Amino acid sequence: MAVARINKDMMYWARKYAGYVNGYENELPKDIRDKYESWESGEKFPTWIQLRNVSKKYKVPTAFFFMKNPPEYNLIPTLVNYRKLDGDNIYENNSPFLIDNIHTSENRREIFIELSEDMDETIPSFERFEGKINKYNIASFIREKLDVSLDTQKSWLKKDNRKDKYHYNFLNNWKEIITEKMGVLIFETYDVDIEEMRGLCIYHDNVPIILLNGKDSVNGRIFSLFHELTHLLLGESAICGDDLERDIEVFCNAVSGEFLVPEKDLTKNLHNMPFDELLKDLSNLYGVSEHVILRRLLDSNKITKNDYDLKTDYEFIPSSNKSKGNSGNYYRNMIKYNGKPFYSLVLSAYELGIINGSDFSKFTGLKLNQAPIIEEMLYGGEQ
Repeated sequence: MAVARINKDMMYWARKYAGYVNGYENELPKDIRDKYESWESGEKFPTWIQLRNVSKKYKVPTAFFFMKNPPEYNLIPTLVNYRKLDGDNIYENNSPFLIDNIHTSENRREIFIELSEDMDETIPSFERFEGKINKYNIASFIREKLDVSLDTQKSWLKKDNRKDKYHYNFLNNWKEIITEKMGVLIFETYDVDIEEMRGLCIYHDNVPIILLNGKDSVNGRIFSLFHELTHLLLGESAICGDDLERDIEVFCNAVSGEFLVPEKDLTKNLHNMPFDELLKDLSNLYGVSEHVILRRLLDSNKITKNDYDLKTDYEFIPSSNKSKGNSGNYYRNMIKYNGKPFYSLVLSAYELGIINGSDFSKFTGLKLNQAPIIEEMLYGGEQ
């Protein structure tokens, strides 16, 4: 059987690019896991069928394996615009699942920009915060840019005359408005552990990216959304997980809390009722978790640290409030991962003849005959 006489150095380059290093080699399919070392050492060459399988798994074109010299990881214009995130090298310190989501998000961004230009669609310019940095100023800046009043925010609890007790309506509205008003693309991961990443942002002067963990609870994603937006407003890229004690993470949490639950408004809504009922009412009023309300009450000196610790120690167990991840409606999940603005733009481009059916499938991961289903869910009232 004919073999592909590749550059062995490119085989290692591609594996590292895909993130299968530092123990993650064991996540590779057996047919690759058993042979990659001999290919990378030059002892053996893969067959063409094996090379195509490797190319598909590592998500690089087969032509890359024949390059004379491996490119720098930040010089890959045909694949992804590599960015360091919070000072870390993403190819050394993160799982292949997270790296794949980062690559996919950057590729979606490029598609979004190109199609917007082809369709003469205006993308709002992203404006960094330039004023005096404190949580009140940045929270006010976000409120002004999004043009969403607190009354409007609170009205989102009701959708189609039903109470949105899980706060999906809050999350979906925030995501769409942030893209519309601030030009930030928002996607969600599909297979990244919550322990590795809750939120991530990639700063670009034009069309930055926020990536939320699709396994997180709805309320968790809402809070992370504004946490990551704060990083972007400060001109930063970041991966945010459990390193919540760092000063910048504490500050971004403070901005997110002040924006979603402003201290002055919270004080006005502290009614005389059993505390557990009050927590639930305030959680629904602002579209956040009860844990966020507790934290805001502590920060506003409305409860003691002991009261806060007692509640968080015994009542708020993170694993009990996780998203169902990949379960549920397939098409709803696809919109969740790719974002309504992205899917809407690709659909419009296909309907106008700017892209063909093959492009539509490549960009969305859907078959062409699935387009009407997505269109109905986007525009027919289904969320």
